[in-house]
Amino acid sequence: MNQIDANAQIESDCLIADVKHHLHPVTNPQTLEKLGPILAGDAEGVYVRLNGEKLIDGLSGLGCVNVGYGNEKLCRAAYTEMKRLSFSHGFVGQTSKTVAQLSEKLAKLTNYDFDKFFFASTGSDANESAVKLAYYYWRLKGQPKRKVLLSREYAYHGNTVLATALTGIEHYHFQFDLPLANLVTRVEAPYAYRCGVGLTSTEYVRKLAESLEEKIREIGPENVAAFFVEPVQGAGGLIMPPRGYLQAVQEICNRHGVLLIADEVVTGFGKTGSMFAYQHYQFKPDIITMAKGITSSYYPLSAVGLSQKVTDVLSTANEEFVHGFTNSGHPVAAAVALANIEVIEENRLLDNVKNAIEPALRRGMEKLAKHPAVGEARSIGVMAALDFCHGNSLAEQTAFCEKVALEAFARGLVTRPMDPVLGLLFPLISTAAEIDESMTILESAINAAML
Repeated sequence: MNQIDANAQIESDCLIADVKHHLHPVTNPQTLEKLGPILAGDAEGVYVRLNGEKLIDGLSGLGCVNVGYGNEKLCRAAYTEMKRLSFSHGFVGQTSKTVAQLSEKLAKLTNYDFDKFFFASTGSDANESAVKLAYYYWRLKGQPKRKVLLSREYAYHGNTVLATALTGIEHYHFQFDLPLANLVTRVEAPYAYRCGVGLTSTEYVRKLAESLEEKIREIGPENVAAFFVEPVQGAGGLIMPPRGYLQAVQEICNRHGVLLIADEVVTGFGKTGSMFAYQHYQFKPDIITMAKGITSSYYPLSAVGLSQKVTDVLSTANEEFVHGFTNSGHPVAAAVALANIEVIEENRLLDNVKNAIEPALRRGMEKLAKHPAVGEARSIGVMAALDFCHGNSLAEQTAFCEKVALEAFARGLVTRPMDPVLGLLFPLISTAAEIDESMTILESAINAAML
């Protein structure tokens, strides 16, 4: 058997073993049994090889590989720190050089809007940690009754129990009897295309603000702990807020003493062209969560940033903060994060987003918006969405979107169907030419799906 045949046999054996022994996340096991897994091979830059075919990764993994695949600086940082200090933790005051440096770097990147950072591993456990920190804050403030959490329709905040309860997508709920009754309350999302029909942007923002305030008053401000918002709602359809919405939300939360928590697990580290989306949209949350782009997912890491308003209260407690994970403050993760941030800064990737990716993506979306199958095309930074209107029902539009995604994949582009919305989140290193090629593929995919 030659080397090519040997490699093919190894791959075949791996696929058989995978179907037999691997419980996949967000996967239909019967479909997996029938069609087999999609085998990820090698990847470099914005390209990934899936089932032997080279594709533009228009999703940057799961909205996480911000600096692209195979970056040498990140790989070297992981190896060097792993040899120096393969593990450390943050319990009972222990730290490491890279974790201390990352804490300071994150404070600088946020212009000291957040002055302390708690580290975890995923966006889900960052959001869980944010809830516990909010509860701790209110207990220290002498208001322990503040337990209700507000989130929004179409929100996605993770897949642990509480993070799933915060999620506003029913698909994630029914198998597990969520959300948690009397703990999480959802309000309307700023989904203008489907929920703000007939209203001007100003009128729609006013309606959303009034609805939020009415819900807080209904529950009683003295019972509400926090309001979770994604600046751009990711898995719910890349919903981009109208101008003034997030400022209105902040003003209402401030007026009623509700903590505002920005979930920047997806949007953080350059996706909007600013380092963080709260900076782009010019509002100031009390707590921020981040993951994915903090290491470009080369190594699992997440963080919760706390504003001085919160840390001033926490610092009054002469007691242990009894929360943490084995990998809270992992030195290798911190080293990779520092290298990742250095790549973003040294290669001026935020400028690349603003000057190359965003204009090319906007041009492509403007063209595709004229297609009869497209109800709305929207974009900001490296993120874009096609909201399809082809079909007489949401189910038909969803089926059409999935067909477009398959046609795009066959033509060399990875996308993400989210019910009737096709989502794109390109790596920050993408060129205008790669965006243009992706838009050409999409147009061809839409036309093929209509046949």
